[in-house]
Amino acid sequence: MKTFKIKEDLVQDGIAIAQARDIKVISDVRDDGTHPYGFSPAEIIGNALGSCLLINAQRIAKKMRMNFSDLSIDLNVYRQEDIPKVVKIEYTIHIKTDGSEEQLEKLFDYTSKYSTTYNTLKDSVEIFGKIERVEIENIEEREGDSIV
Repeated sequence: MKTFKIKEDLVQDGIAIAQARDIKVISDVRDDGTHPYGFSPAEIIGNALGSCLLINAQRIAKKMRMNFSDLSIDLNVYRQEDIPKVVKIEYTIHIKTDGSEEQLEKLFDYTSKYSTTYNTLKDSVEIFGKIERVEIENIEEREGDSIV
């Protein structure tokens, strides 16, 4: 069994720093989740699912020999207020590919089937997902979003 170690320290009112390995991330720990410098816990859950699905989508597309040039996921995380809990997550995988519709369906199915985060959440959170082929004009709109 693989173990992941994370340390989280409150560094000032409303801000915590989480560290795993040598990587540090700012977390929003205000009780209303409105700090401008970090993700709230509900956003972290969505981020964890999105990251895990992206890892799998890349790996599975490569195994399927499916060419792709753009891959992203949009997520909506719904949290109830009374007894605070994430109750539903909706996501859409966007991919530019020359793969067939059958390959897209397999990619979508395998992406969640082999996701650590999806499998952890699926019994306690309603999760709805879909996959969409990205058209060229959508990719051009996203080009300015690069962080590299």
